Amino acid sequence: GQYFLRAIGVDGWILSRDVCARLVAEGVVDKVTPSAKTMTKVQAAFSHWHAQSGYSLKQISRILATSTG
Repeated sequence: GQYFLRAIGVDGWILSRDVCARLVAEGVVDKVTPSAKTMTKVQAAFSHWHAQSGYSLKQISRILATSTG
């Protein structure tokens, strides 16, 4: 679903393996799971980074994905 939304132009993040690894490395979550609590933490982190940087959620997602070793 996330890939489809991005393909039609909706601004959003994608929880790829690399993005998940970066979220754990940044201390956002201990482990990325599909629970509501985890998704709330992930959304809060993306919202914070968006407000702080002015980048779109798509750009932040891509930055996280490419910053994993």
